[in-house]
Amino acid sequence: MQLLNLTVLLGLTASVSAIDASLRVRGNCDSRSGGHTCTNLNPNTCCGVPSGSYSSLVFYAVPTNWFIEIRGHEGGNCGRVKTVDTISGATEKCLTNGPYTGAGYSFLSRKREGEQVQEGACSASGTCTPVKPDQLFLADGQKYNIVDMDAGLLEELTGLMENGSITADIPEVFKAFEISA
Repeated sequence: MQLLNLTVLLGLTASVSAIDASLRVRGNCDSRSGGHTCTNLNPNTCCGVPSGSYSSLVFYAVPTNWFIEIRGHEGGNCGRVKTVDTISGATEKCLTNGPYTGAGYSFLSRKREGEQVQEGACSASGTCTPVKPDQLFLADGQKYNIVDMDAGLLEELTGLMENGSITADIPEVFKAFEISA
């Protein structure tokens, strides 16, 4: 019985190993102008787009017992680190000092009170494994699965999102990529 309880506990612990990160067109993590999202972003990775000017980043679905370093990147994809902050005891945090083209994080450990030691790669002086966003969302909240979207279609949809388009403005060809609410 104890082995079963331990197995269940380990399974639950392992089930939460990633967070979500969104690059937002508007400042203050306002979602009303759309953006790109990486769902289930793993540590020591960076959610990046090749170009654009995203005013803010939001990291969310963070377990409150995690202590992580979050980073905003500039210069295309996961280029130079522009902003670094930490999250501890909160479920989300916004970085507002854009423009950004990437969002990444990694775990920190606590050695002594006030001393922070970064675990793994991807610190402000390190490099990250870049990943592409898996979702794009519009000003009205409609989400699109962009994982297998043709590069030309993705460029078109990104342009529409950046112009503030809503679902009614989007051509029919994108209907197949809509994510139900």
